[in-house]
Amino acid sequence: MTVSEQLGSAQSGGSNPLDVFLPAADRAAEAVFDIRDLAERTGYRPATDWTIPEAFLTLILLAAAADGFVPPEEHMEIRALARRSRVLKSVDAAHLAQLNSVVSERLKHRPEGLKEACEALPFDMRPSILAHCADVLLADGALAPAEAEFLNRITKHLGLGADEARRIVEVLLIKNRY
Repeated sequence: MTVSEQLGSAQSGGSNPLDVFLPAADRAAEAVFDIRDLAERTGYRPATDWTIPEAFLTLILLAAAADGFVPPEEHMEIRALARRSRVLKSVDAAHLAQLNSVVSERLKHRPEGLKEACEALPFDMRPSILAHCADVLLADGALAPAEAEFLNRITKHLGLGADEARRIVEVLLIKNRY
């Protein structure tokens, strides 16, 4: 008798040594592990073909292009970010161009590329990338409706709470006021 036949027999009420694997009807199953909590606390990332620099660059570039126009201030902010961010500052110009090419190809062929990039980032990095994206978007002194929608979309994909995201963007609005 195969394992599935044994399980089928066990589920139909027959006495079977595999009955131990079936939930007891008189007790509720209690979750011992909260997978999301464990992943956040340990920095676990699911298997993905996105590297952290690729995901980071994807979000920054898509943020700048969110309204269909990249003003000079946003372009300058991206260059400054590439020099000062821990993720990109060790990447030389040739590697950055290669990353840009990889990211462009992925986004062309993957309708869920933005979501994939967000999910590829470690949980503890996600608030930072939202802040970086908002900083790029606010570099020109304005937040267009399409840019606000982009921030809403990545907030959801990054799995950030609305209050946390709002606090991050509010601080950057204050920072970029003057």
